Amino acid sequence: MKKFANKGLVFALISAFLYAFNVIIEKKYITYISSESILFLMYIGSGVGLLIIHLLTQKKEKSNSNKITKNEVPAIITIVLCELLASLLIIEAVKIVAASVVSLLSIFEIILTAICAYFFFKEPVKRNDLIAIFLVVLGCVILNFRSGVLSNLKLSSLLVIGGCLCWGIENNVTAMISSKEPAFFTSIKCSSVAIFYLILALLNHSLSFSYPILIVFGFFTYGLSILSYALSTRHLGANKTTLIFSFSPIFGVILSILIYHEKLTSTFIISMLIMISAILLINRDVKDS
Repeated sequence: MKKFANKGLVFALISAFLYAFNVIIEKKYITYISSESILFLMYIGSGVGLLIIHLLTQKKEKSNSNKITKNEVPAIITIVLCELLASLLIIEAVKIVAASVVSLLSIFEIILTAICAYFFFKEPVKRNDLIAIFLVVLGCVILNFRSGVLSNLKLSSLLVIGGCLCWGIENNVTAMISSKEPAFFTSIKCSSVAIFYLILALLNHSLSFSYPILIVFGFFTYGLSILSYALSTRHLGANKTTLIFSFSPIFGVILSILIYHEKLTSTFIISMLIMISAILLINRDVKDS
């Protein structure tokens, strides 16, 4: 079990690090091209890239693991719709508020995933899980208090929280069909979302290919990040994986410091230590189980 716990932890941290670039990239390009074009290019990059990975790594023997059964159709539709709605809500928030605020508020994904896991999917919550959730929420409160978000709940905050609710549902449903080959399944999901944004961009006459680099960015920030997340849920489950994934806002702040030369405050250090403690607690809980 120790081997699987460590592997799941590594995948979750990789997913968190790659996804930390997402909001920063969207914020950079949102003033140049439409949000529909940004999301189309990023999702098509992840969809095509993961399909190539699947074709290069699939086993020669035929497998039934990728076949979609009738019972799985509702789950897959739910996953695609949740990913689509979440990405739309998040990029709308990016338009009107600083990227750092969006990253900080995205910590609500962990809370909403845990709530969905417990009430709707009957996933047990252990004592260490509850302590870790408390620590992560505490770190979130400290970070958001610094930005003043909690004292003034705005539309942008509601948009991010709404996106996190969609991801919370998606995370749990994805764990239910985690037997599917991750690269293939994630490619289908990202490609489906990309097609929607392509249609939306065409209808709005806003489609632009001015920044094809977004295709590459999408492959890493969406594709490999989501793939790593899916691999992590196989070993840790949706609840624990999301707890570790909650480290992504810390990565986002670190990237902001490196890229925009922001100062490292005592508030950030305290929050980072609290969240690291939660991650270590969750990994210990998995090893002992």
